[in-house]
Amino acid sequence: MNIAGIIPARWASTRLPGKPLRLLRQRPLIQWVYENARQVRNLSQLIVATDDQRIYDCVINFGGAAILTPSDLPSGTDRCAFTARQINADIIVNIQGDEPFLEPTAVEQAVQALTETDEYAVSTVACQPVTEATLHDPNVVKVLVNRRDEAIYFSRQNLPYIRDAEPLNMQDHPALIHIGLYVYRRGFLLNFSHLPASRLEQLEKLEQLRLIENGIPIKVVRSATPSLGIDTEADLQKAEQILSTYEDRTRN
Repeated sequence: MNIAGIIPARWASTRLPGKPLRLLRQRPLIQWVYENARQVRNLSQLIVATDDQRIYDCVINFGGAAILTPSDLPSGTDRCAFTARQINADIIVNIQGDEPFLEPTAVEQAVQALTETDEYAVSTVACQPVTEATLHDPNVVKVLVNRRDEAIYFSRQNLPYIRDAEPLNMQDHPALIHIGLYVYRRGFLLNFSHLPASRLEQLEKLEQLRLIENGIPIKVVRSATPSLGIDTEADLQKAEQILSTYEDRTRN
């Protein structure tokens, strides 16, 4: 089976403009993401899909593969779909361009959720436990799942509402932290990109809610390892701290 990893990357990030080329340890963020994604087994190809010549040139310069997409595509999913139309692949892995610490095994498990059965057309990843801080952080997307680990709802808000005043052990909290990764069957991705934006999607600014509103099940694979998406200057500082801690451990 031909499995392609696509990393959508755009210049005009609202909270962190030029994000893919922001430096971590003297290397651009997109290079960290690309090199980390290369550790995922069974990817037949890995491509950065970008609307910006500067990002394209950067990827080519460090030895990666990239494709220029139209600048008017509204989302990363649309950039993935544009790229998917031009390559030979059965499964498309949408790897967010701001996830330098994404666990490769989590990606492999999400791919496996589609290759082992025909039941699902899309899968994603989440981890637990949540904390009080992440529950109330709108930059952290939370997801609720049913007993089959299918997504019920995604939100930037604290969910679900817990009526009783008794504190709930965070280890037992039903909300999971969503990790920005999606695995699609190619044909489904091409159709999904043509579905009109849904009401909840527009309110929450979360594309995956378009699937929920159209009754399309999303298989949620659980990862034991949280990831850090880079959305703000504070996230860049956290990433620097993570890399410093890792280097300290490897030296000892």
